[in-house]
Amino acid sequence: MKMQSSKSFKIKKTKIRKILVPIDGSKNSFRALNTAINFAKFTKSKIIALYVIPTDVSSLSIIELMKPLSSIQSIGYEEKLAKSSQKIIEVASLRCKANRISFDSKIIKGNPGFDTIKFAHNKKNSIDLIIMGSRGEGHAEEILLGSVSYHVVHKSKIPVMIVK
Repeated sequence: MKMQSSKSFKIKKTKIRKILVPIDGSKNSFRALNTAINFAKFTKSKIIALYVIPTDVSSLSIIELMKPLSSIQSIGYEEKLAKSSQKIIEVASLRCKANRISFDSKIIKGNPGFDTIKFAHNKKNSIDLIIMGSRGEGHAEEILLGSVSYHVVHKSKIPVMIVK
């Protein structure tokens, strides 16, 4: 094999300004947030936390699916999810504030894997890196189709860091 000069391997400098952290309240998602906070300290970047409220039953956690169907279809269930997501985002905000990291958040409804990619690829969001947990709350979708992190890793055009 012919050796090339070191000049041909010069890498273009890219600045990381915004880090997307998909968060669902699981231990792994908060572990990913901690990694993002540490990374943001060195790069002086902003963290954007994204919580996707699942709109289809296959995206609900296995714990929720094991409850009687009446709890899934109850009138206040969507409100319960919205309040829960707000609390999770507040915890993330406090962690970033305590570490003097610029923070923003977004709560949307949809499919967690698909909408994380859609959000990350949207030019107006200017996401430079995605840092996420390897496993979330244990969605039923993982049994058949693969996890949200698997989907994001395979569909993202933006660098993805998976935290275990």
